[in-house]
Amino acid sequence: MANTIKTCLLFTMIALALSACSSTPPAPVEKNALYYFQSGEQEFEAGHHKKAIEQWQKVRDSFASPELTALAELKIADTQYAQEQYVEAIASYEDFLKQHPSNIRKSDVLLRLGKSHFQLILAADRDQTATRNALNTFEQLKKNFPGKIEAQELDSLIMQCKTRLAENAAYIGNFYLKTKQYKAAIARLEQVRTTYPEFKEMGQVIYSLAQARQLNGETDKAIVLFNQIDQFNDADLIKKAQKTRQNFNI
Repeated sequence: MANTIKTCLLFTMIALALSACSSTPPAPVEKNALYYFQSGEQEFEAGHHKKAIEQWQKVRDSFASPELTALAELKIADTQYAQEQYVEAIASYEDFLKQHPSNIRKSDVLLRLGKSHFQLILAADRDQTATRNALNTFEQLKKNFPGKIEAQELDSLIMQCKTRLAENAAYIGNFYLKTKQYKAAIARLEQVRTTYPEFKEMGQVIYSLAQARQLNGETDKAIVLFNQIDQFNDADLIKKAQKTRQNFNI
């Protein structure tokens, strides 16, 4: 009987001990920079891009590790770029380049920075700040990192930027021509000729410039320009130029 009581008491004590163990809460997870970085990765994989950025921002703000901080900053910028948040991406990429000027991935960062500016380019009759920023970035990339970026892609981006800037200068030049501000028109149209010689609409630019020169009292220069229009093999433009010359009697 005594042994039975002892056995029962023993089982009761074991059961109580097991119960106590099972109710003990697990040790808290240490939320350090690595934890937040991995959490950001998980949120990104789940498609929660905003939450992912928030987690990587915690890594960035912790300054726990220069390498991890740089990687988190790049993750933030790349995610903003992928989400087409180009204004935010530009700020993040520029800050990254300031903080890590010798980073091994600098060429990739410059390319995405340039493409972020490129995505903000406006129509030819609008402000061209984004175009100039994109062009400056692409040209810096081509000069300082030859061979790092696929040349055909980079040259295409540069040409598109130059074309838009030429279109803008031509638009402003023609506006001045229409509003009889001939000296201003000449300055803008000459800018297209000298800065963007490969502009596809150069024939039209020279035609407008010829008119501006004639209307500004520079007949000799106007005649030279009108004569150049023949070289563009544009029948409609040649015909229009001939009619204009007849009107000017030159």
